[in-house]
Amino acid sequence: MPRHIRFGMIFLLLLSILGISYYYNLQRRIRELVEPSREPPQPYLAAKPVFAESAPLRKVKVFYPSSRWDGLLEPEEREIHSSDQPALEAKQIVAELISGSGSKRLPALPPETKLRELFVTHQGMAIVDITKEASDTHPGGLTQELASIYAVVNSLTQNVEGISQVQILIEGAETETLAGHIDLTKPFREDLSMIAMTGGIPP
Repeated sequence: MPRHIRFGMIFLLLLSILGISYYYNLQRRIRELVEPSREPPQPYLAAKPVFAESAPLRKVKVFYPSSRWDGLLEPEEREIHSSDQPALEAKQIVAELISGSGSKRLPALPPETKLRELFVTHQGMAIVDITKEASDTHPGGLTQELASIYAVVNSLTQNVEGISQVQILIEGAETETLAGHIDLTKPFREDLSMIAMTGGIPP
């Protein structure tokens, strides 16, 4: 077979392979555009806290608004990674709150909410900075707003040693209210009167 014919056939073969590869890549890109990602939204906007593989787990109780008793909170048990840094434990607890109840209790925060940042001062104040969805998509109402705030406050003060009060920020800034009623410009201390008794009878 003449050399120029052989080279021509090799060229056509390579061209066919490139064409097939381009076709399948094009089909994949079209599917990605037509079918949006089905991954559930992550509860963090910033990077998740990093733990060593040996970091032990410990049980905590996080609080969600009760679906049975208006204005009260009910606990649910979760596991988080222990840390000697209070902020790392606190971030995990806020993530659990955002991810929602596993027992048909009401959302502590709207599921669209993301945690922007969280740090703990030397004075024991946790600064919880969340995105605007916490306010924009909140169902509203004085009782529900109060329950959302104290779900965060009580979950942190009850479980993280060194946290005695909580300041909530929206998009990195102090905000007058979460949903139109409760003053957010001042830090909150825990309020155990909002926690329903475990025996099923509200206090």
